[in-house]
Amino acid sequence: MTLKINLAPGESVLIGKARVENGGERRCTLVVQGNEVILREKRLMRERDATTPMTRLYFVVQSIYLADNKESLYDLYHKIAHEAVMAWPGLTLAITEIGIEILAGNDYAALNLAHTLVNVEKDLIQGVANRAAQEKIG
Repeated sequence: MTLKINLAPGESVLIGKARVENGGERRCTLVVQGNEVILREKRLMRERDATTPMTRLYFVVQSIYLADNKESLYDLYHKIAHEAVMAWPGLTLAITEIGIEILAGNDYAALNLAHTLVNVEKDLIQGVANRAAQEKIG
């Protein structure tokens, strides 16, 4: 598989276990051949930032995507997915789709779905905050 990655100055990407950064002053294009996992730094979540049900789900899916021994993370994934469903029951189908992608070996697709749910959760939390503010005012 061949993948072209355009990096802005200072932008970095994980390729396998290596972090590659554009150290120049202009955009650069990397051409990556092979089957290494690739993750842009802006999509990389650190454990300390996984503070909500969906960010924890994203973090564990990311861990599966990056792991050599994916199976060792499946129990943790099921626990976190269950917590996410309990927190946001309306997202059960989408969370289930993530699990289906993982079972099919499509870890990157699962990661993209989890990223979408992080954004959905932000919107849901903002909506709850806005409603609470309206109730307080009204």
